[in-house]
Amino acid sequence: MSKTIKVSYTTTAEESLVSQLHHLAPYHGTQLAQARLVELIKSAEKRLKHHPMAAPICQQAALLGINHYRELHLEDYRILYQYDEVEALVVVALILRQRQSIEEQLINYCLMR
Repeated sequence: MSKTIKVSYTTTAEESLVSQLHHLAPYHGTQLAQARLVELIKSAEKRLKHHPMAAPICQQAALLGINHYRELHLEDYRILYQYDEVEALVVVALILRQRQSIEEQLINYCLMR
């Protein structure tokens, strides 16, 4: 019997989601920006729960020596996460727009530990 996979979010992921909201709100309004991000999260969680190993290792992070993050591309976003197979747990670490620098964000959000 397979385990039910759970998805959790680091504080950094939550902060990066708020950052995405602040970026979108001036262009689309707060309500539409929130709705768009809610749909992004729902879609990401559905994919991650069903196929947590499908996304590749994040190559930009790997170049920095960080090899344990996978990178899921959805819409205009990249979602960096780790999967603990033993615990059946996906931990979302960071949510970025496609054009955002992963290196800058990794430094900004102190993921290099």
